Amino acid sequence: MGNLSKLMDAGVIAAGASLSQEDQDLINTLTPAEVDALISIKSKLTPGFVQRNLSGGGGTRGAAAVGIVF
Repeated sequence: MGNLSKLMDAGVIAAGASLSQEDQDLINTLTPAEVDALISIKSKLTPGFVQRNLSGGGGTRGAAAVGIVF
């Protein structure tokens, strides 16, 4: 299973997210430790944190988090 699939299965990247080939290639260059760290971080953040800080809940912060559901 590739990094992209692992991150989607873990909910770090939204299923069906529109990622460029360049983004997909970059994600697939992450080491197993980096993938595990992303999954671990996501599991420790509360949904309230995500809504306030990364998913467009205020200002322009959500613009940089397109497809990323930390």
